[in-house]
Amino acid sequence: MVEQDKVKLIEREQELNGLQKQFNELINRIRQLESDKRLAAQRLDHLKEREKSLGEFLSGAGAQLKNLEESIGFAEKQIEEESGAMEDLRDQLEGLRSMVDEKREAFDSKKRIVEQLRSEYQQKQRGQFDVEKKVAIADTSVMNLQRSMQQITDERTQRSSQIAQLQNEKQDAEGGLQDKQDELQQLVTRHEEVKEKILQSQEQLESLRAQSVDENRKLDARRNEHDLLKSLVESLEGYPDSIKFLKKNKEWNSDAPLLSDVFVVQNEYRTALENLLDNYLNYYIVDNIGEAAQAVHLLESNKKGKANFFVLNQFAQYQPAAHNAPEGLIPALSVVNVDEQYMPLAQHLLGHVYIAENEGNLIDQASLNGNVIVEKSGKMVRGKYTLGGGSIGLFEGNKIGRAKNLERLAKEIEDLTATTTQLKQFIADTQTLITGFNQELNDKAIEQTRQEINRLQNHIVNLGNRIENFEHLNQTGEQRLADLQDQLDATHESIGDARVELENINEELRDLQQNIAQAEGEFLEVEQEFNAATQQYNNQNIQYTRQQSKLEGLKQELSFRSNQLNDLQRQISANTEQLEQTTAQLSETETALHAGDNELYELLTRKETEERDLNEKDRLYYEMRNTISAQEGQLNQKRREKEQAETLLNSIKDKLNEMKLQLAGMKERLSVEFKVNLDEILDQPRTGEQSVEELNSEAERMKKRLENIGEVNPTAIEAYTEMKARHDFIVEQKTDLVNAKDSLLATIEEVELTANTKFRETFDKVRENFVQVFKALFTAEDSCDLRLTDPDNVADSGIEIYAQPKGKKPSTLTQLSGGEKTLTSTAFLFAIYLIKPAPFCILDEVDAPLDDANVGKFTQMIRKFSDNSQFIIVTHNKQTMAAVDVIYGVTMQEPGVSKLVPVDFRSLAN
Repeated sequence: MVEQDKVKLIEREQELNGLQKQFNELINRIRQLESDKRLAAQRLDHLKEREKSLGEFLSGAGAQLKNLEESIGFAEKQIEEESGAMEDLRDQLEGLRSMVDEKREAFDSKKRIVEQLRSEYQQKQRGQFDVEKKVAIADTSVMNLQRSMQQITDERTQRSSQIAQLQNEKQDAEGGLQDKQDELQQLVTRHEEVKEKILQSQEQLESLRAQSVDENRKLDARRNEHDLLKSLVESLEGYPDSIKFLKKNKEWNSDAPLLSDVFVVQNEYRTALENLLDNYLNYYIVDNIGEAAQAVHLLESNKKGKANFFVLNQFAQYQPAAHNAPEGLIPALSVVNVDEQYMPLAQHLLGHVYIAENEGNLIDQASLNGNVIVEKSGKMVRGKYTLGGGSIGLFEGNKIGRAKNLERLAKEIEDLTATTTQLKQFIADTQTLITGFNQELNDKAIEQTRQEINRLQNHIVNLGNRIENFEHLNQTGEQRLADLQDQLDATHESIGDARVELENINEELRDLQQNIAQAEGEFLEVEQEFNAATQQYNNQNIQYTRQQSKLEGLKQELSFRSNQLNDLQRQISANTEQLEQTTAQLSETETALHAGDNELYELLTRKETEERDLNEKDRLYYEMRNTISAQEGQLNQKRREKEQAETLLNSIKDKLNEMKLQLAGMKERLSVEFKVNLDEILDQPRTGEQSVEELNSEAERMKKRLENIGEVNPTAIEAYTEMKARHDFIVEQKTDLVNAKDSLLATIEEVELTANTKFRETFDKVRENFVQVFKALFTAEDSCDLRLTDPDNVADSGIEIYAQPKGKKPSTLTQLSGGEKTLTSTAFLFAIYLIKPAPFCILDEVDAPLDDANVGKFTQMIRKFSDNSQFIIVTHNKQTMAAVDVIYGVTMQEPGVSKLVPVDFRSLAN
């Protein structure tokens, strides 16, 4: 039934979709008509606004046209008047220019006369100056010679007194040097004696330090041994739980010691006796039977296992049996120390025990006579009818005599502490003694004495050198004095002629001064007349320039008004035509605005009818769909209930299978481990009375007893913890290294991928730009290319430049001619440049190998790229210079001085 309803629902859905499609088409048509109507209304409003603005412009254009015509007439009249005034000013300016030329000729004539006289006067002054300089130099030379002679005489007298003073000072310094050398010898002798004492003290100090280190090591070893033994004693390490229980139980009011605590054995025999007495070391030694019975009751009531006891009062009447000591063996009692009260017990246990130094002595004994022999190492024990032994554990020998050994270690630690304290005091005293010796070392005084000796020796040498220098200077001064006297006589003879020549030059200078004064007066009058004429001409020239500027301004205004008049006439004509077109468009738009009203009304009526039918169909469709959904919900609920029942059944089956597997495993375990067939004993009655908890406790006790059998390594946990920490650290470091390696490889791969991608993108862009620029520099028919030498390995690949000018085979850059190489290289550089243009670019004689045709292509390309960048070109090519905007020439008008000469073609073009 649900399926039939679904078929009907699909039929109604298809019918509803068809009606919905028809209704959507109707809605789209209505929206289109409404949109066309709105557009027509907007266009109508726009045309009305345009008609209004055109009418307003045409109404005001007539007044503007009249004003412009009047302004043009007035400007033409002004230009005519100002042109006449400018002609008058030009005639006046020409007359003033003629007068200025006449005055300039007279001015230049007088100026040349004055300059000639001044030149002659300057020449005479230079001659006068030369003669005066010659006389002054001669007078100065005479004075200098006389001063030098006097100075040499004074210096010779002063040096003689200095020589005598230096000789006395040298004698005193030699005496002081001898005293310092004697003092230095005494200081060195004392220094060596103190150094010998310091060496002896340092050797003693090193010996004390080495002894202190040994004693500290012994002290640390004893402390560590004491701490370990104390820990073993306090924790009863290696003893059963029953022993530990009794030791810590307050109900057993007994201070009974263990057998292992009362025997003190010499170190070399401890392993042998511990192996022999291993079964008795866990025995408590009590005074009477009551104490032992109380302990047994406590163990039984608390389920803590069993313990054994030696009863001392039972040994009160003990008489040890006589034993014949075998030859070559050591009685065990001779190596054991025990308190007097425990001596009968010791005789009972060890009176018949002897120790053999090696295995041979133990085997060679023919008759034991009831004695027991143990090897010194403890690995073999021999009785009358038995022989036992085996490997010796690392910790055997540490159990017997623990308490006594603890006391012995405490005493040794105390003695070693006192010894180390005493050694520290000896070391401190020795260091203090060495410090005192070091203070006695007078290295500073020795060094100061040596420095003083060196200073005195240098001073004596310097005094000798100064005396020799002064004597040499005296000899040189006498020779110099004789030479100066000869120069003084020659100077007096040469100065007479120069004084006569100076008098003649002074007379000629006075005559020239009178002539120059007269010529300057005449020149001043002519200069004033020339300046007045020049001033008048400049004023007239300024008026003429102003009139010319005024006339140019009127002409520009006339031209502007004429252009305005033409533009206004063109606008009036154009706007009149646009007004006619706008009026026609208004009538067409109004007709189109009301054309679709009837169709729109019919479509709106049809829309309401179809919308009601569509809503009714839609309501019926959703009612049927909700009914079907409810039926499907009920059906799904029944399916879920069925699935839950099946899931529960499967879980029960799985649990049953699991129990069967556990039962099979238990049967297998009982058969393998305990040789029990579960099927045979399943129906048998239970014979034991113990509960499960008691059985578990018994199993736990057996496990602990099993654990107590064998060697115990007290440092195993620390060793395991240390090795585990080391292993975890190494594993962690390895994991970090592996992760770092993977991360680094991933980063390298990412960087290489990014670099290769960026390089490939940039290479493709450069390649496209290279082809375009190459065709611009050559021709459109020429071809070129950029290729990678190793496309599979972009990072290490090289780049080959291929070019094929028209009519040539494809070739690399190295196979082209000089001009072709230059153009190709330029194309490649600009291809890279276009990827990221720079603000400016400098080219140094790039066009040198190019002919005129290629230079033209080069300059055209530069001109094209100069819109975005500024190019600075160093060149000697005239064609390149002609194509630029500004030229900067470098000249050297004066030697060593460069100068820039700019030429801006842009200003010339304007």
